This record gives sequence, C-alpha cells and structure tokens, in this order.
Amino acid sequence: MTAHPSLPRLVLRADGNPRIGLGHVMRLLALADILRDEFGCVFVIQEPDAVLLNQLQESCSEVVEMPPQPAGGEPAWLAQHVLRPNDILVLDGYGFELSYQEAVRAHVAKLVCLDDLHAFPFAADLVLNPAGGISEADYDLRQPGARLLSGPAYAPLRAAFCSAAPASHTVASPSSVLVCLGGADPTHQTQRVAATLLTLPVVEQVQIVVGSAYTGWESLSQWAEHEAKVTLHRNLPPSQLAELMQSCGAAVCSPSTISYEYCAAGGGLLFLLPTAANQHDLHEFLRAAGMALLYPSAANVLTSPEVMRIAEQLRTAQKRYFDGQAPARLRQAFKALRLPDAPFRLRLVTAADSAQLLAWTNEPTVRQASFNPQPVPAEFHERWLNARLADPYALMLLAEEEATGAPVGLIRFSISHDEATLSYLLDPAYRGRGWAAVLLALGTTHLVQTFPHLRRIVGHVQLRNQASLRAFERAGYALLPVALSGEPDSVTFAWWL
Repeated sequence: MTAHPSLPRLVLRADGNPRIGLGHVMRLLALADILRDEFGCVFVIQEPDAVLLNQLQESCSEVVEMPPQPAGGEPAWLAQHVLRPNDILVLDGYGFELSYQEAVRAHVAKLVCLDDLHAFPFAADLVLNPAGGISEADYDLRQPGARLLSGPAYAPLRAAFCSAAPASHTVASPSSVLVCLGGADPTHQTQRVAATLLTLPVVEQVQIVVGSAYTGWESLSQWAEHEAKVTLHRNLPPSQLAELMQSCGAAVCSPSTISYEYCAAGGGLLFLLPTAANQHDLHEFLRAAGMALLYPSAANVLTSPEVMRIAEQLRTAQKRYFDGQAPARLRQAFKALRLPDAPFRLRLVTAADSAQLLAWTNEPTVRQASFNPQPVPAEFHERWLNARLADPYALMLLAEEEATGAPVGLIRFSISHDEATLSYLLDPAYRGRGWAAVLLALGTTHLVQTFPHLRRIVGHVQLRNQASLRAFERAGYALLPVALSGEPDSVTFAWWL
C-alpha cells in the first residue's frame, strides 16, 4: 500500500506477540484504517510474525521492522531511522513511559498516546483512553494544552465495527455463544470457558475465535474435534468476525477491544472475563454503564426465564454508547492536531466589547459572507448583545493576540438541547494567516469544556465563502451531506462529540 506523497505522516509504534497479545497493534491498525485518507501511515514494530506482518502491510503505506534495541536505545534509533519533524507519532504500549516520550517528542510535530492504565505522567499532546468514566483528573498531563479523549466515542474500532448495527439487524438467540478472549488469550482460558458453556442445556452452539498469536491452537483443535456444538475460527477478517458476532446473542469476551467490537456490531448478552491487569478500566466501565455482566453469572443468566429481557437491556445500553460516529471524531481530532499553536487567547465577551463587535459585524466583507448582507443598526446590535450576554445557553468568546492583546476576532455559539450552532469572524488585519481554523478549533475546545453534554456542533457556510469552507475543513469539521441552514447555496459542517 502506497500513500500519496502529499499526505502528512502518521507513525504508529506498538508490538504484538503471544506473550503480550495483539491488542496494542490491533488498536493502531484500526486507527490507521480510519485515518488512511488523511495520513500516510508508517507502522514500526519489532519481530512481527508473517501473518501479522501481512496485516500491517495491507493497512499501512510502510512497515518498519525495528531490530531489538538496548535499554533506552529505542528513541535514538527512531530519531535516526524513522522520525521526521512534521510527523505525528502515536505510541501504544506500557514501555513508553515519560522519559521515552520526552526523548521522541523533540523529533516530531505532535505526540499521541493510546493508554488504558494512566500509571505514569504523559508528555503527549493527545491521550486516547477507550475506557469511559476517565477524566483528566486521572492523568498527569505534562504538555501544555494536552487533551484527553476517553470512552467509546473515541475508541478506534476496525471499519467493520465502526457503524452501529442496522435497524433491520435480527436479534440473535443467546443459545449461540461467542467466546473470544483476545487474539492471543495469554492466560489460556478459552477451552475451559467453552467446556463450561457446553454443560448448559440451553447452549446450542459455541463459536470460538482466536488470533494469529494464539499458541494453543493444536490442542484446542484436537479437543474441538469431539465437540459437535463447537466451531473454531482463527484470525478471522473483520467483516467475517462482525457477521459472526451478529449471529451470537451472547458472548464471553475479555474486557478489551473485542468487547467493544461485539457491542458495536449489534451486541447482546456480554459476559466479561479479564485476562490482563490493564483491562481494569474497561471492565469497570462496561459493567457500570450497564453494557456487560460478570462471566461467573453466565450460567444463571443464560438459563433464566428472563434471559431475553436481560439481553435487550444490555443491548439498549450498548447502542447508546456505540453510535457509529467514533471514526468521525477521531478524524477531526487528528486533523486539529495538524494546526499550529494558537497565537491568541480566548476570553468571554462583555458589554464593554459592544463597539468592537458592531464594527466587525458591519465590516463589508463580513456582511457579504453573512446570510443577511444588510448592515446591522446600532440599537438592534445593543439589544442583541444584551440578550446574548444574559442567555445561559449562549457562549461568546473574543480572541486577543497573545503578544499585543489586540482584538483578533470572535467565535460564538448558540446551544439548543444537545447541539450548538457556531459563527465566527476575524478582524481584517488578521485574515489570510490561517488563523480562522485555529479559532474554530480553540473555540470548540472551550465550548465542550463549558457544555460537556453536547453531542454535535454545526456551522453553516455560504458556498461562495471559500475561505470559511477551507477553515472548517482544516479545523477538522466534517461536511454534512445535507445543508441544515435552510438557506440556498449553503453547506453545513459538523463536529461530533
């Protein structure tokens, strides 16, 4: 696979093998698939087996096999052989502690860490934790302006699982049970779990899935030969795995990406069996959110007369968290990473800003780009501003240049239920510098911090306003297929939360 030479590079670093499993690699492969149109993806890995290497080459424009490095020597090797100043580097693994991050950060534009332990400080610009119920208070983020994105809303899932199950999806019977304890099952519990399920008279079929790093395949196959209700699957392609999940109304999974994939594919009775210490956050979140049950309860639940009601209860919760918009959110987050640091700060608008706001509003270029091109009378402006300042569902932010304190522009939001509508403008002296996209990104961050319940932000732009169209695109906003403004010759951009 070859990336377009004009695309920026996303360098992905993780390892996977029978000892540590394939979770880190699979998460980054999913991220590569989501971002392939925005970045050329380079995967750096040590000693992959042939099957895994083939998977990497199918998804990434380049695969670099790193030789084993002496203790502490890996950052220097990466800097010499792989990293470039404009790269975004993504790390997923437990050996990439603060000293490692600080050593590589100097050689790239931005650093991203996928993490599920929050066990050490981070020098990353962005931290992704797929577990819900995690906040920045759980992290020691050392990089100024660093952000944490957590929960299923930002979980990198493979394309076959990214969309919520279609409404026409037939609910599968819990008599067919999926067993998947990760691609490697490092604690070797797969056969024991399957054998226990087979003792239940209500279980008609057990579908076992393992990955290429699973080391007990031969003995598992010999056992399964004598079990008519057992079907084995090894290293299934994502599309086939998604279909298999949709045919199983119950599943026993490790609290890892495989559980998220089951929920996103259609879901059902999900029983959790941890296989590693790092699964604690996901385990607690899935249970607390009502999406999963503990594995020891499987026998009682599967044989209960209430089994279908319990399954539907879990499925309803799963649909609430897996809405199919995670890829859009990840694309917008990584696009925003490419923006330069803001050369201005934002503060709340006050009544003392009225004259400046009116001058901007009536500036000829602003009026031409507005849906109403007529000048705004001063009296109307005063009434409008006072109403907005008193409105608890409005947020108005003035941008001021860091160096001089000079007013740069305005971004404002109007909130209705779980959606916000934005508009913005820049002072004529600051146009043409690429600052509009930065204003959109910084304003969006402030809005989300103020109104965390929001699910979407939209902005309406006239088609003739090419500068604004480019700004929304650079800031990471996605163009909707249908304009929502109701105005002719306009389009709508959206930011998903």
